[in-house]
Amino acid sequence: MTTHHIGLAFDLIGDLFPDGTSKEVASYLNRKGPLPFGAIVREVNLSAVNIARSIATLAMHDLIECSSDNRSDSKRVLYAFSLQRALYILHYAKCIHCARQLYGFDGELIIEELLLNGKQRMSTLLIKVYERLIKAGKDPTVHSLQSIKETFKSLVSAHFLQRILIDETKPHIPITIEETSTNLVQIPELTPEGWKYLISNQQEDSNEPAAKKIKVPTPTFGDEKIFWKVNFQRFFAHLRDQELIHAFTSRIDSNAGEIVRTMLRLAEIKPNPERTISISFIDIAKTISAAGLQLTDETLQKYMNVITSDVNNCIIKIGDQGRGTYEVDFQKALSGLTKAHIQSFLRERYGSNALRIYNMLEERGCLSQKQIEDMAMINAKEAQQYVYSMFIDGMLTLEELSKANDFNPTRTFYFFRVNLYNGVLSLLDHSYKTMSNLMQRHQFEKERHRKLIDKRDKVEAIIHSLREQNADDEQIKEVEDILSPIEKEQIQKLDAAFRKIELAQLQLTETILLLEMFLSISKSVAPAQKKTGGRAVAAKLLETRS
Repeated sequence: MTTHHIGLAFDLIGDLFPDGTSKEVASYLNRKGPLPFGAIVREVNLSAVNIARSIATLAMHDLIECSSDNRSDSKRVLYAFSLQRALYILHYAKCIHCARQLYGFDGELIIEELLLNGKQRMSTLLIKVYERLIKAGKDPTVHSLQSIKETFKSLVSAHFLQRILIDETKPHIPITIEETSTNLVQIPELTPEGWKYLISNQQEDSNEPAAKKIKVPTPTFGDEKIFWKVNFQRFFAHLRDQELIHAFTSRIDSNAGEIVRTMLRLAEIKPNPERTISISFIDIAKTISAAGLQLTDETLQKYMNVITSDVNNCIIKIGDQGRGTYEVDFQKALSGLTKAHIQSFLRERYGSNALRIYNMLEERGCLSQKQIEDMAMINAKEAQQYVYSMFIDGMLTLEELSKANDFNPTRTFYFFRVNLYNGVLSLLDHSYKTMSNLMQRHQFEKERHRKLIDKRDKVEAIIHSLREQNADDEQIKEVEDILSPIEKEQIQKLDAAFRKIELAQLQLTETILLLEMFLSISKSVAPAQKKTGGRAVAAKLLETRS
């Protein structure tokens, strides 16, 4: 974990929990490791009540992991901070947008409620989502409790939601356990009293004041021990599939993108994270014709030949059964998408000449400084500057081949090589740093123009209330004139700056997700930065050249 990685994680926690206590507790646990509650209270200069609330909140969001102390017979609970889980906060907006596209407004609110509150029961979730729909002015006949429940079932069946249970074997530890694969998609049946209670609340007038409503005791719903949370890995897999579809659409055409979409849909729930299940040509043709895409078998076969001959070779033909059997290799797909990001980074940072050297090294394997100068057709001074700059940034690695065991520089050959794993780590570190800078810049501009933003919000609130009261245009115009022309111009510039920062954050979030998925699925290891024996390096060079 780098410094930029840790800094971004705590910036995200501070943005999600603005009280400050949660960030301080998480920071202390990250420095000191797993600790019991008493040690945290003694060391952190906060009240025990606030610390307990922060730990409970962070645990509900899986940002703190609870475990028992195995070093003693006591029933102490140790709390540890999960740094990797904190970075998932970056992708909250993407998950909500994805749910909106797939399942509409109901699905968006279900995912948003779970992201805001962590783990929740289905009964509690149905009530909260329905109340938000009513407050948003939606038609209760269209967005009813039954429709929300059906959307919830669809999310569960697609594995976007994950079912968890309270661990009753360890009553002294407030943790939950994930369900087995057979029970993941089982929806708990609410008791008749609980469902009747929900329906009666739905039929009440939502605009009636709470003080006038008859308070009915809350019954048992039957799902008190079953909780649900967002399955981030399923969302990440869906976003990865969308990136792959977009890549084939831009590289070939829209029909190729639809064919790849069909293949991914046929193997939507993938038991193997590296590859899909085998998909036959006949199944692809049937699904495409059912979707309304008019392609003959001959045209489809030509598209499959073009797709399988792609430079990344991420869609592989593995057999001839059923007129051809295909698989999608996600490791190669992510490798190709990652290379495109690294090439774009090198082009913007160093120029086209550096990118030419990088591509040449990737194709040739490893070359010496003199070979790079001759083959890239760049003068020695510029080539040396590009190579050493990329080496310092971690895009290239150095291997040493010595004539003797002492590794004397005068009798040692130095070869540069491209290592994608190291390049991804370097680019990811740059991305973390950039994201943290963007968040700090956004917060700085917000605090800098706080008075102007508050004034604008008050004016908009007054105008909104006047329009609800059917006020005249003259009254609205008078309220609008509270803001001077100079202030209006400043607000426009500020909004434009905020939109630019948010767009940069959105694009950077996609890049970070892609790089993190490549690291999680990659089988590569970073090469050791140390002197190696001549035989080992020579064997690698011979293998590369062959």
